[in-house]
Amino acid sequence: MNAKSRYLEKQDTLGTCIETEQQRSKRLSVARPIAAVPGLLLIAAAIFESRMPWGTWQIGAALLIAFLGLATWHEYVRDKLDWLIQQRLFYRRLTARCERRWSELPPLSSERNTSSYSSDLSKDIDLFGERSLFRWVSLCVTDAGAQTLAEWMTHRVSTETICDRQNAVRELQQQRSWREEFWDAAIGFRGCDTSPEKIAEWATEPPLFQKTPWVSWLTWVGPTVVFLGLLSMLVGAASNQQLLFNAGFVLFLIGVAVNLLLVVSIMGRVHDVFFKIGNANRELQSLATLIGLTEKLVPQAPMLKQIQSDVSATTIPATVALKHLRRTMSFAGIQKNPLFFIPYWICQLLFLWDIRVLERLQSWRKRFGKLVPGWIGGLGRLEALSCAAAVADEYPDWAYPTLFSSEPHEQSQKRTLHVRAIAHPLLPDAARVPNDVDIDESKPMLLVTGSNMAGKSTLLRSLGINSVLARIGAPACCTQWHGPNVEIASSIRVQDSLQDGVSFFMAELKRLRSIVDYARTVRDNTQVPSLILLDEILQGTNSRERQIAVEHVLTQLVQLRCLVITSTHDLELANSPSIHETAQIVHFREYFEKQDGIEVMRFDYKMRPGVTPTTNALKLLELVGLRS
Repeated sequence: MNAKSRYLEKQDTLGTCIETEQQRSKRLSVARPIAAVPGLLLIAAAIFESRMPWGTWQIGAALLIAFLGLATWHEYVRDKLDWLIQQRLFYRRLTARCERRWSELPPLSSERNTSSYSSDLSKDIDLFGERSLFRWVSLCVTDAGAQTLAEWMTHRVSTETICDRQNAVRELQQQRSWREEFWDAAIGFRGCDTSPEKIAEWATEPPLFQKTPWVSWLTWVGPTVVFLGLLSMLVGAASNQQLLFNAGFVLFLIGVAVNLLLVVSIMGRVHDVFFKIGNANRELQSLATLIGLTEKLVPQAPMLKQIQSDVSATTIPATVALKHLRRTMSFAGIQKNPLFFIPYWICQLLFLWDIRVLERLQSWRKRFGKLVPGWIGGLGRLEALSCAAAVADEYPDWAYPTLFSSEPHEQSQKRTLHVRAIAHPLLPDAARVPNDVDIDESKPMLLVTGSNMAGKSTLLRSLGINSVLARIGAPACCTQWHGPNVEIASSIRVQDSLQDGVSFFMAELKRLRSIVDYARTVRDNTQVPSLILLDEILQGTNSRERQIAVEHVLTQLVQLRCLVITSTHDLELANSPSIHETAQIVHFREYFEKQDGIEVMRFDYKMRPGVTPTTNALKLLELVGLRS
């Protein structure tokens, strides 16, 4: 079964489960008042009417207990129903992703972490934002996963690191069931205010009352006075000493008053701590399950082994440590259970229940707190790899790029790029038209000519965005890729700025200057080739000056040992002798056909050798009625 069929099957299975739980929830909604109302009436009757038969209040109490049990069961069913709905939404997202239904791919909450990675390049080739590579690839629920994926997309790393990522992705690609379990567990953080990062933040921050240790001592005063008061009352009652009993009762009230004062004054900060960790305990369950799945792996890839080592970097497994934390946090959330709401407040007023829970949390943090960031970082890397593995599973025909090393002794290979059937991964499957790209060291520039809308810009973006897919270890949208591990720079979407008084032409010049400076820095510092993508540069000046300026810029970039892919409408530029020396020239073209008696322009988006033999600007004017 291919990945998309599996996603549809999961949706059907989850839909059946959702329908079952919805019916159960409706029945419980009816059963709860049926138990509560008679129970309350029977107890009230027993209180206000002394002649009621024996067993009246007992039956009423039993019905109320039944109501509390039904309420607890109903909360469990509603929580399960919410989980199932979130799961189905996730698999619907995966199906929409396969079909490029962008309206059904809203940003995940973790996408807010990508704003700092925005750049001219990311805007040119759609790395972030609407209809972007990140929106399409990312399944990251955790902030750590989203930040890791964005970091990998925007920063070049060594070829060896990319190979390690590819090996890890290949291994996870074959483990679809494991990835589904991983995603299902991560759904516990979807839509929650608590996150693994907040848990890590709590684990490494100072204790709550570190600067006011006297508060910790004060939290024992009230419970101690309450205990002494109860003890005095018990002894007084047993020895029939009314004075001692009364004194104990006064002590008891004083202790309760002290506790109540502390509850009002400091419990807000205590509950903030609980909130970070996951007051409902659902988030801790998800975190424990994710780490348990990491420990469950039997990895062969070095990167997966390292991640597993980071998560299990102690003699006590992380899952065991989190089990202890969950047990403690279950005491922190008992007030949410209707059965324990009243007992919770009794314990709170007598013994400061939440403070006692906090003390146990402080003990856990002292033992395991420093390890938590490592667990979260490992999960972030694993989540990023799982995103790439999902792409590989959905498109088994795509190829993992083969990147040769960029060591100085391999200078002759640095600007050799051979790609078969490359296309744009963000286009729907039926809309993609593959092309071959071959660039050799003797002519390290590809000059793309052609008509408006014929596919020139799409080719540039395809090369850029597939290079980014290679960085994260995913396969690229092609059948073969052999080339260097490049830095990338681009000038595709340049805008003027009225506020800054910058014309379009000046904005282009500034962008080109930054690209040349960047390419020079890369050459001087790293000896790494740069892939430069330029779309219709210097459009804001006259033809003759533009041709001279473009030739100068392109020559500079070639001398800086860049792989240059540039498009142009300027056919005179394509015929320039200096361009012919360094560039392979290709083109896209259009054709016209009659449809219902009307002439319609069509494109086949196939790249052909040589300069374009056609132009379509005047024909477009005619088609829209601006020229007869």
